[in-house]
Amino acid sequence: MSLMKKFVAPKLERGGMLEIMRLGEAQQESRTFDASWILSSSEEMHRSARSGTRREVACGLLHNFASRSLVDQIAVGKSIVWQYYRKDAHHSYWNGCSTGELLDGVLANAPAINFVNLLMGELWPQQVMKKANMYLSNCELDFFRAEAIKACELDNSVKPGVLHEPEACHWSPSSLVGVKFACDGRDVKEMAQVVQDIHDGPVGSSKHNKFPGLAWGVPMTTLANITLATDGTRRSNPFAIAASWLQKVVLRNEGLFPGTMDEAALDSLWVAAQVEFGGLLHTDDPNLSRLRDSGTKLLTWHGINDQMIPFQNTINYRRKVEAIMGAAYEVDNYYRVFLAPGVEHCGGGIGPVPKDPLEALVNWVEHDEPPETLDAEILDHEGDLVTQDLCLWPGVSHHMGIGNVKRASSWSCIGGTERPVLAEQVVQQNFEYGSMQQPWQVNPELDANEEKKHPDRAGQFLGDLKDRLEGLGMGLLVE
Repeated sequence: MSLMKKFVAPKLERGGMLEIMRLGEAQQESRTFDASWILSSSEEMHRSARSGTRREVACGLLHNFASRSLVDQIAVGKSIVWQYYRKDAHHSYWNGCSTGELLDGVLANAPAINFVNLLMGELWPQQVMKKANMYLSNCELDFFRAEAIKACELDNSVKPGVLHEPEACHWSPSSLVGVKFACDGRDVKEMAQVVQDIHDGPVGSSKHNKFPGLAWGVPMTTLANITLATDGTRRSNPFAIAASWLQKVVLRNEGLFPGTMDEAALDSLWVAAQVEFGGLLHTDDPNLSRLRDSGTKLLTWHGINDQMIPFQNTINYRRKVEAIMGAAYEVDNYYRVFLAPGVEHCGGGIGPVPKDPLEALVNWVEHDEPPETLDAEILDHEGDLVTQDLCLWPGVSHHMGIGNVKRASSWSCIGGTERPVLAEQVVQQNFEYGSMQQPWQVNPELDANEEKKHPDRAGQFLGDLKDRLEGLGMGLLVE
């Protein structure tokens, strides 16, 4: 609810209406970690002498969770607006995290695309540790993570403590073999292989098993968590949401513990889960033609340090969309993705979090102002405000080499999508580069007073670099 208050409350003050729902399930938020709500009632339970208590999936609740409740919510919300105001809502938006033509804009943050693959893949780190019989402590996992960040940070002079482009990091934990560190004094070589396998992701017997693994720099302690017995024995502690879905929905057997399954068993169950639930729950159709044709805008931001849903999941989907919907710049007309370095699942972490992505979506829908960056900020551990402009993917934020690393003005987006030059842009750029002649002076038919409309010549040549240079706080003034 804190995110709702932050992003939605200002819209309510301007005459909006907020509607909140739980995907068809009216229980407490804590039930998110317990999938038993999606099973049939206890009266329909039956017992097997071999496998223990077994309950069937309630198909109606499953359909509600997958999509039906969303459609109903939109219809009910629009009806309430009409009944209260006696006029239709002029725009409608969806604002969700971790979960077409009915809406004007969709803000889908850290989306759980490929839902079944995600849930099964979240058990992968536990399988790696079980197979190696090497359960790593939080201290050990954090040591390897810190070393990866240290090896792949931007350069020696800029050390923000997060990775802006983890896919470009080719670090290997095996480089630490022989290094001593203050945790539990165990052999680094065996631990290094476990960490490498967690990063690489599963390579099972089925080509349908798709989980990207955890990128370098992402916290591993959520999915690779363990428990410690009184005698010091380390034991598997699978991520609660994934474990509950496997146990109660896929297996329909509350007597089995996922932590006891080997890799072959998990691989087999992964395939079975895809067959039974993939078509309904994956929500990974890359054909967005109906969304495009309806004029709906889809805006997504995803924390690079998301420890539950790897950011690569979103990027993989975006690439699939481009593969069938056209070039990247065409997809950008209705679907844009922004990555937030250092930000964990739906917020948290040490990276700047988007200030108001919903406002950016509203401006795109209602004022035809597609966002090129998202303003983000956070208070660091020293209490200082850290600001950042999140770049439109595939652009990446790079430090310009001068200025305060905590200020957005010291950074610039590079490597973004190239877009065709529009006809009106060609006219503006058609001037003699070897002179000081301005583009609006080339065409004699232009109004003689046109130059008065363009007083900012530095801005004409340097784009937003002028503002960035002046924003460095070094007394620079570009005339």
